[in-house]
Amino acid sequence: METTSSRTPGGGRTDRTVRTASWFALIMLVPVFFGSVLLVLSTKRASGCVTYGEGCADVPQGWIPGCLVAAIVSGVVAVAWPERWLPHAHVRAWLLGLHLAAQFMTVSLILAYA
Repeated sequence: METTSSRTPGGGRTDRTVRTASWFALIMLVPVFFGSVLLVLSTKRASGCVTYGEGCADVPQGWIPGCLVAAIVSGVVAVAWPERWLPHAHVRAWLLGLHLAAQFMTVSLILAYA
């Protein structure tokens, strides 16, 4: 009699793959964030916004930090949540998708200043 504790057809392999992708996406959040900030600060419009307060984009206050916090929290939960506590097998993949969407939104809002 063969019993498995895994809820995915491929064993724990799918969960391990999604967890590895979550680690990669979470690690890449730092260089992507700072790269987009440096890219924006190197433009003439952003330097005028920082120096003189003119020509700034109309991004609502708090959206960039909110999206950044959502990306960090969803990424950490996708990486650190134990497999046995997941309600079903695809929750980690959904968390990875939420992390990537929040990361994309953060970078898009930062690049809106350019």
